[in-house]
Amino acid sequence: MKKIVRVLQQIAVASVAVVAANSAEAAIIGSSVRGGYVGQPETNLELQIVDPPPQEIRIINFEREEGDDRINPDPNRDLRAVIEKQALVLPRNLDVLDEFGEETFRPNTTIAKDTLVSSYLFYVNPAGVGQPKFRWHGQIRFDAPVLGILGGFSINWNASNRLLGLENTSYSIGSGLDRRQGDIVNIDNNVLQFDITASAGMEPFRVITSGSPTVSVPEPITILGSGVALGFGVLFRKIKQKQ
Repeated sequence: MKKIVRVLQQIAVASVAVVAANSAEAAIIGSSVRGGYVGQPETNLELQIVDPPPQEIRIINFEREEGDDRINPDPNRDLRAVIEKQALVLPRNLDVLDEFGEETFRPNTTIAKDTLVSSYLFYVNPAGVGQPKFRWHGQIRFDAPVLGILGGFSINWNASNRLLGLENTSYSIGSGLDRRQGDIVNIDNNVLQFDITASAGMEPFRVITSGSPTVSVPEPITILGSGVALGFGVLFRKIKQKQ
């Protein structure tokens, strides 16, 4: 009996660890990202959630750096995401884009004051000045409808950071989506689709979703229950084999 209790304790701890590891990603329920240097074969990429959130978020354009800093030393090209304020009641109206592209690059719709919203910041990790252009494309699925996008060079990043950014994180954003090189971000209910190309810019954009989830996601107790059930099955098979 002591052995059974000990095994169940181990299973419970492992299951809770799974829940804890995914808690920060709960509002992003799926993603599909591909990318590669333009003109070369593409590969599957990941959506990396920056967790825990950093104390400083510095999003730059490598063209503005000097010397060796014009080349990005990080070879990882995964798409990055920071989960910002969640379930925020907007204290004022917020002007946003309903898509970003060649013809739509300035805010063209408004999220009304007192709307419950959640915010996410995305950016790419380019190779740097003088390197081949890299293309990222795919989609991200949220647990609630996407209400708007903030991106491009017409956005007041400082005001947006104060309103939607993390309280204990300092922001320095010095680049943006570029319609001239064909960056596209659009919305289909709770799905965000993107196609971005860059060699030196990190192409940041903010996604604002409803703060009221409408798409069901697995409850922690369901995940925990599945883990315990699996553990029972393995345990009972071992006991039966010894009989």
